[in-house]
Amino acid sequence: MAPRTPLSRPRRYFEERGFDLRPAVAAVGVAALVLAAALYGFAALFVRRVRRAGHGDAASEVWSLLSAEIVGIVVLFFVGWVIVAGILHLLARAVIGHEGTFRETLAVAGWGTVPSILNTVFAFAVLAFVLQSASFDTSETFARQFRSTFRSTGLLRGAFTFVVAGWQTYIYTEGLYVEFDADEGSALVVAAVVAYGGWLLSLF
Repeated sequence: MAPRTPLSRPRRYFEERGFDLRPAVAAVGVAALVLAAALYGFAALFVRRVRRAGHGDAASEVWSLLSAEIVGIVVLFFVGWVIVAGILHLLARAVIGHEGTFRETLAVAGWGTVPSILNTVFAFAVLAFVLQSASFDTSETFARQFRSTFRSTGLLRGAFTFVVAGWQTYIYTEGLYVEFDADEGSALVVAAVVAYGGWLLSLF
């Protein structure tokens, strides 16, 4: 029986089910929904803290600003999927060969967004913790404490996202292996460059 998703056995999935773009788009959609939920959840926590600190008039304005930003971030998530697919495809054609199509690579990259759900949930937990740890006595105090506590979680965040990038590398490698009829070494190099290149960018 063919696997339903390529998250645990991507090579077998792509060999038996091919590169249908529809489930991949659905996977990206789920990841985007989780991102939106986490961002709105954090915004709600932030606004509640603002109100508890006695700044009720500012809470509505803060909510409006954050809501607009969240919509933009979710749109950028979909744009990022296409950009990652483009980079993955160009590198694969340069290193591996010309067997695959961009549509197929788009499907591979789409499934590669699913591990980002773990990053989203983890980031929400970290931000919620940092938010609760910061004082709202003054805006300067809040900004200073928020930045300080957030920076102190940097090593943990880096380690967690490093592991998640490994899962993305696995999906990319196996997908490219099937799509381009490639050897595992070449597929792994391309996959690792894209996945861990994204991980490095996330650290800044």
